[in-house]
Amino acid sequence: MDLGLIFSELNNNSEYRFHLAKQEPGGTRPIDVLARSHKEWAGWQVYRGTKKERFVKDKIVSFAQVSGSEFLFGGIFDITSRDSDSYEVKLNSQFSELIGRLIIDYKGDNTRGTVFKPDYIFSHSKVSSILQYSYQGECFESYDDVNHSFEVMSIVIKNELNDWKVALSSVFGIYLLTDTKTGKHYIGSAYGANGIWGRWSDYIYGYHGNNKELKELYAINTRDYFEKHFKFTILEVLSSSLNPEQVIKRESLWKSKLQTVNFGYNAS
Repeated sequence: MDLGLIFSELNNNSEYRFHLAKQEPGGTRPIDVLARSHKEWAGWQVYRGTKKERFVKDKIVSFAQVSGSEFLFGGIFDITSRDSDSYEVKLNSQFSELIGRLIIDYKGDNTRGTVFKPDYIFSHSKVSSILQYSYQGECFESYDDVNHSFEVMSIVIKNELNDWKVALSSVFGIYLLTDTKTGKHYIGSAYGANGIWGRWSDYIYGYHGNNKELKELYAINTRDYFEKHFKFTILEVLSSSLNPEQVIKRESLWKSKLQTVNFGYNAS
């Protein structure tokens, strides 16, 4: 589908510039920002620098990179104030029903930090898809595919994504937390209410999960360290019909296999 058919009133309109937010190597994914916080996403539209051409127009049409050439519509922002080297923005109601839903396939200039005129975007893009619901985080694929950063799991749990919640709440299991800065691991087990979902929610909201060595790490480094460096993985999915002793026995076996008492964050 021609993007210009959807954004027809933007065509040949000098008020607008398009901003395609791309991920820096190893940096935060723009779609994660869009999914977790409208305020934070607005902050991504506020340019501070020396390229004066970034300030000459009044409206920013924002997109967040999904992957490769695909970008997700993040709304239109009005520039509400300016000074010598920055500006502030406010979300406009135009096309708000398409925020988090409209995905384009963009084949133009791939340089980061560049803004584009509408006619350039229209001539180098097409509509890839329009989602039924606004994007709120990654879809659940399978237990084996779970290998996600703290940042991504925070979006999943705080947005209570239904596919994830159903899958993780229905099972017990053995999970692995990895400190990507040090390479140290923590092995834990989930066998309480809401299974793995319930246990991982403890980490997302409380960070250390009340584990001895993780509490000590949290006391030294606070929450920023966990948000930046920790990843979640499922080692083994177990039936929710098992009793706690059976689950803990499997947890002990995994600790022995991976030596996380001697070389990781497991205290015992």
